[in-house]
Amino acid sequence: MAEMTTSERDDFLSEVRVGVLAIERDDKGPLCAPVWYRYSPQVGFEIAMAYASAKSILLRRHGAATICIQDEQLPYRYVTAEGEASVELLTPEGRDDLLRDIAIRYLGEDLGNQYADAFPGHEEAKVTITPRRWRTDILG
Repeated sequence: MAEMTTSERDDFLSEVRVGVLAIERDDKGPLCAPVWYRYSPQVGFEIAMAYASAKSILLRRHGAATICIQDEQLPYRYVTAEGEASVELLTPEGRDDLLRDIAIRYLGEDLGNQYADAFPGHEEAKVTITPRRWRTDILG
């Protein structure tokens, strides 16, 4: 088992992977949900979600989250980041920009644009997770 360097971690997070977001709940175990994200070392993780969703409500209440990103192929690798989470209600233009950018990251230009164009018109939030604790491992 070996830890990733900061450069290896940032390269790993720039690859297209689904993350798992974990958020504290008062009366149950943590809420865990798969999420698409974009990452930059300067900002951290950015995730789009419905402003009225359980995830968004819990993040506004607790102000913190953990995200885990993994590779299911040898060598097995993963990154977890714990940090402060902020939730920002987006304008319609900001919503479109964020959704479109993330959808294109995961689906490619054509399908990403189709996805963004067909997305329901509810209020959307941008969640930003600013990592303060990292764990990285390479197994195998």
